Amino acid sequence: MIILSGASGAIGQGLIKHLLTMDSIVGLYNETLPEASSDKNLSYEKVDLTNADQIGSLAKKISAKISKLTLIHSAGLKIDGLTANYNEADWDRMMNVNLRGSFLLTKAFVPYMIKEQWGRIVHLSSLGAVCGSIGTVAYSTAKTGILGMSRVLAKEYARFNITSNVLVLGHFPGGMYEALSPQVKKELLSQIPSKKLGDISNVANAVEFLIKSNYVNGATINIDGGI
Repeated sequence: MIILSGASGAIGQGLIKHLLTMDSIVGLYNETLPEASSDKNLSYEKVDLTNADQIGSLAKKISAKISKLTLIHSAGLKIDGLTANYNEADWDRMMNVNLRGSFLLTKAFVPYMIKEQWGRIVHLSSLGAVCGSIGTVAYSTAKTGILGMSRVLAKEYARFNITSNVLVLGHFPGGMYEALSPQVKKELLSQIPSKKLGDISNVANAVEFLIKSNYVNGATINIDGGI
């Protein structure tokens, strides 16, 4: 089973068709209901990732179906602003969705992985975690925090055949990219050696590799076209 957070986002929706060739999927969303599918191996669950009780209820609800669990953290939120003027409520919201949510979801499902002596945790991070950009203080901080979380998980649970790795994504069409101005999009493209956006199949290929590779653990893999 694959549990995919952020299933209604551009990356999540793009991943689903590829992931369905690997396993059944439970897609998690909060506000936006994902596109309906007739595939019996795909189901959706509405859950607030910042709410431990809701996540706990979800775990109990699907516990009987859990087998060879892969947990993919794709949910993300981006609210930009310069540090001196950054709204504290926005900071808290960014930390809750981008960092606390990953922690709570992992905490809830790691026991099932331990019981089965098998698990894969894949965190989707961003170039913002390693490069930083003006106006992204909260986003960069949260995405950098994911790198530290993954390294700790890798060390804590390797003895149970559970791995934790991070995919650092570059620029892909849809989602946050589409909200950028034409000038910013042009500047971002100029940074990419191939001068083209990524295709979501590259992310799916990396996920499949990590599912199959029990000795790749605590790694950070860049999928950014060479930036």
